[in-house]
Amino acid sequence: MATQIVSYEDQLAALASESLKAEQSSSLTFLSTQGGILKYRGDPVAGNALPCVILAAPVERLYYSTRFDPTKIVPPDCVAIGVNAAEMGPLDNVEKKQSDKCSTCPKNEWGSSTNGGKGKACRETRRLLVIPADSISSVDAIKTAEVAALRPPVTSLRNYANYVQTIAATLKRPPLAVITEISVSPDPKTQFKVNFKMLKAIDDAEIIGALLERSKAETERALASAGVSEAPHEETSAESDKF
Repeated sequence: MATQIVSYEDQLAALASESLKAEQSSSLTFLSTQGGILKYRGDPVAGNALPCVILAAPVERLYYSTRFDPTKIVPPDCVAIGVNAAEMGPLDNVEKKQSDKCSTCPKNEWGSSTNGGKGKACRETRRLLVIPADSISSVDAIKTAEVAALRPPVTSLRNYANYVQTIAATLKRPPLAVITEISVSPDPKTQFKVNFKMLKAIDDAEIIGALLERSKAETERALASAGVSEAPHEETSAESDKF
């Protein structure tokens, strides 16, 4: 009997890996920055900083017809996600589409803010898809690592853009080829801000290859299956739409 069990070890290991990936791909966990505290699954991240690898950062647009209410978490009425902002449109599973294309949507016009400000009713941000830094120890670990998402507040998008430009200019690398520390710190103008700092470049060719494959898969998944249920309404800072 023992010999028979041993003969199935490879198959059992493969099934375990597939089961793990199936469970991880069934939903997407969002990191929270509410109140200036970085949280994962409701628990504060140690030191308010997360060492990670940013696999991808598709553009995301979110429209809510109601004001933020911390006692009632609701999904957006309309959501769009894509690699090219100019060609984006609402996802197929969005029931309350505001327009066929984001570029011609009235909620994407200045002055359309639901708060009565000069901003846009539809908020544009980035959906950063990240895996923890300690999950890149091997190719297999990268394949099964849980992916979490983070939406930086609008006022921190410039921080991310500057970070991407800096590592591209100095190292000629995209974010997926370095270990990044994402942290949240107080800010006098916007309550808090999200910061990005490079900790270390990734030089292992096999690891880079696995990260590229995972990046492609997660980007395709986001574009194909992301929906309103994956976009809870969260007050991210005082950036809002009053500029």
